[in-house]
Amino acid sequence: MVTVAIEEDGDDEAFRHVTYAVATDDPAEAVKLSLKDSGAKAAMVNCPLEEEQLQRLGLQPGELIALHRDEVDPIIPRPRRH
Repeated sequence: MVTVAIEEDGDDEAFRHVTYAVATDDPAEAVKLSLKDSGAKAAMVNCPLEEEQLQRLGLQPGELIALHRDEVDPIIPRPRRH
């Protein structure tokens, strides 16, 4: 899992956070894919996910999905490939 911090409308003090599940065994690649998908400037690897957890989310190698966002709108999970 990777969490990214996204600036709110150019405000250096306000951030929202998105947590991604990323189907790769390379932490650097997980961060890279999360940054690319979100347009964020910073990311943190939270923890590795087991293969079974990724399968339950419907992720294939190289795909990612947002698990949590600091937003009001609910997340409709759809894996994306980059």
